[in-house]
Amino acid sequence: MKNQTVNSSKKQKQRDPDLAAAEIAMKRAAQRARERARRIGAGVVVLKDDRIVEEK
Repeated sequence: MKNQTVNSSKKQKQRDPDLAAAEIAMKRAAQRARERARRIGAGVVVLKDDRIVEEK
């Protein structure tokens, strides 16, 4: 019984490769959005410290 608990906890700690790829894609998209906003002089609305703020 103890062996099953150890194996199940190991499975939970492994990252799903699809989720890891999605995280990378989202970070890349956020960077592109910031670059585009800078080019046109607009801000980007983000959540910082539990507050909605506009980055310029």
